[in-house]
This record gives sequence, structure tokens and C-alpha cells, in this order.
Amino acid sequence: MIGKIQSDPELEKELYRLNFDIRKNGVKVPGDSYVMDEETDARIELNQVISEFERIADLAKEPDIRQYLFEIKAELEIEGITSE
Repeated sequence: MIGKIQSDPELEKELYRLNFDIRKNGVKVPGDSYVMDEETDARIELNQVISEFERIADLAKEPDIRQYLFEIKAELEIEGITSE
């Protein structure tokens, strides 16, 4: 699947951007005991990550890539983000 994603430069760029934002800022998940000042908290809401996966999946030209990204989105909706 990675090879197919790499064959679509726009899609690859969007996934890299999302990955960078998540790694740089972190993700705010429900029930997170780590509290920050709301004005300075740069973490991304889990719902925003899910929405971004949906938006990026809609950009995919290949149906199997779109399906793969929607499956990741569904896993995030069901399981959230774990420390795997």
C-alpha cells in the first residue's frame, strides 16, 4: 500500500503533513489526565485527526487507498489512539 500512496504525490504530501503535525503537537484524547492551559495547548483534537483522515481519503485517486485510509479512520473512531 505504501508504494501506491507514494505514487500519488499530493496524497503523500497530505499524509506527511498530518504526520508532522501529530508528531510536533501531539493529540488531545478524551480522558487524558495531562492538562495544559487551553490557550497554549497546541495538541490536535482526536476528532480533528479523524476528520483529516477522511479529507485525505477523499483525495485518494485509487479506490483501494481510499478504502485503506477509511479503515484507519474507522479504527481511530472505535479504538482512539493507543501507545502502540
